[in-house]
Amino acid sequence: MASDNRQRRIALSCEGCRQRKAKCTKPRSGPCHRCIRLGKECLLGAPAAPPYYHTSKERYDLMVSVIHHFVPSADVSTEGLRQFVKNLLPPMEGSLSSTAHTEASKTVPWLPDSSGKDVSPMALPTPENSPSCVVDDVEDTLLADAMNIPRFNGSSSWIALNAKIVCHLSTNNNSLSPFNQGYSSRNAEYLPDRAALERAAVLFFRDINSVIFILDQEKFYVWLDDVYGEQDVSTSILVIVYLVMALCGDEASSFEIARSYINDVIEESSLNSVRAIMLMTLYRQTRDECSLGWVILGTGIRIAQSFGLHQMIGYTQDTSVYRAEVKRRIWWSLCELDQWTSCMLGRPPAIGYTEGGVPLPSPELNTTAFTPPGYATASAALGCLIGQISEQMYTDKKNAHSEEKLSSDLVQRVEQWRRELPRHLNLESTIAPSFVRTTSYLGLKYNYACMLIGRPYLTHSVLCNNTHGAVFSSQLEICERANSDSVNILHNLYTQGLLVSSLYFDTYLILTTALILYIRSVKKPSLREDLRSFIPILKMCSRSKVGQYAADHVQRYLGNLQTTTVESNTANMADFFQQASTISQDRLSAIGDSDDPSRQEININELGDDFELPLEYFEFGQEFNIRFCGVNGAMD
Repeated sequence: MASDNRQRRIALSCEGCRQRKAKCTKPRSGPCHRCIRLGKECLLGAPAAPPYYHTSKERYDLMVSVIHHFVPSADVSTEGLRQFVKNLLPPMEGSLSSTAHTEASKTVPWLPDSSGKDVSPMALPTPENSPSCVVDDVEDTLLADAMNIPRFNGSSSWIALNAKIVCHLSTNNNSLSPFNQGYSSRNAEYLPDRAALERAAVLFFRDINSVIFILDQEKFYVWLDDVYGEQDVSTSILVIVYLVMALCGDEASSFEIARSYINDVIEESSLNSVRAIMLMTLYRQTRDECSLGWVILGTGIRIAQSFGLHQMIGYTQDTSVYRAEVKRRIWWSLCELDQWTSCMLGRPPAIGYTEGGVPLPSPELNTTAFTPPGYATASAALGCLIGQISEQMYTDKKNAHSEEKLSSDLVQRVEQWRRELPRHLNLESTIAPSFVRTTSYLGLKYNYACMLIGRPYLTHSVLCNNTHGAVFSSQLEICERANSDSVNILHNLYTQGLLVSSLYFDTYLILTTALILYIRSVKKPSLREDLRSFIPILKMCSRSKVGQYAADHVQRYLGNLQTTTVESNTANMADFFQQASTISQDRLSAIGDSDDPSRQEININELGDDFELPLEYFEFGQEFNIRFCGVNGAMD
């Protein structure tokens, strides 16, 4: 009796909530809240048929008996049945099953007339003569919903699925795919000498990849074996190989080939496409094409975001911890490259510093022999701070805090990063020779952050002779100390031969350090000898037009000071700009005819007391806001 009552009992949840395994909340009468929200019909007690894959015990026993009758040794477990089905052979022509199917097809009216053609299964493509349609790792395109059920979720899933389909079609030589032109078989007519490429790869992983992670070293050498073994690889992998040779092997022909395939790299839109675009950006920077590199880097950022690398959703489907960590490091390297490239050009970055949905790289995993443990974590955290400094002090004009309070807060954040830095990453500790460059880079970037905060105060102190408060003096002291530390670090790297021209970051750090030292030498003539000893390091920037001009300008400036009698112990700005105008006049006269009135020498002293100095001279740009002491403003 009790069992009959249970069978007749009406379910409390509606059909829609039961299928979704969601809680069914409804009032005393009427549909439930979920059905009202979705606009669906709320049904109770509807007949529920079991899914097609559910069966009764009797039916299961009958199927097992049939299998054991024809195949007595068959294993009816799931894995055993998979292997059995996998090894099934197609029916032989003229067999009983084939004949039966043919006879049945003649009597079934809905089968079309094939005009004498065999419509049996033998006429259809078999697994041996048809291409496989299995796309690997399709589950990566599914996103878990609130019930932790993998489902397609809008455009993100379609983007990921489309990329996998493109990759599958491209790797299938037998398929009719429009993407086959993006692969390396077409590039077999030229490959650089492998011995030279391997030497360039050693330099790349020592000088570039140790500072900003782009490639997995072991996987790169596997790619080399595939490329030189004439195996098919993606366009992105081939472009990566060419760009490594172009960057560290200084082979222009490799770059020209890589450049010709950049459209295919973008069309491929894979993780290796992001790597190739990052390398292309680095190469463009070394050839004085920073704006072009900045633009193409934006394409790489968009591809990475289409995979969800900027959110945790892009890593939840990775079953390999190492694979997820590599993707996370590539994302943070992309963020740092975007920050530095934008700072070089004075433009806003594409990735805001507030986009912190992805955790910092793990300090435990070490991907290269030239990178100490924890470097990637510390570098990414410092990159976020530099992004905040650039945006809040030089871009964001709507900050409600005072400039001095803002700069003090930023200094505290940078110093907190310094205090939390692991001891083995501190320059004051004993460092292994293979880690000297990367550890020194952390010191240079830390000092760069301090100089970025204190640079307005240093410039103001040169332009103004008034007395300032304790906060101003503190910021000025931090900037000068950071500049002195950077000069010492660069001298040590130069002595050990660890400064390179293949990475524009080296050039940029040298130029920013030289700029601050140059301004300090105007205020303190005793620093001019330090500036003179810095000239050999400046000459390493000769690939850059800015670096070449800076080295030439400093040499002329110091040489002119030696032949000029300076009456006061401290140079005023009028004297300084008179020297600069003379240098500019010499440079212009060397270029063309000096009879042009626009090229005549200008005496700054004759311009009067109301002469205002252009901020562009100090490379701050027209948008930089500097407040002067006196009538127009005050810096306390």
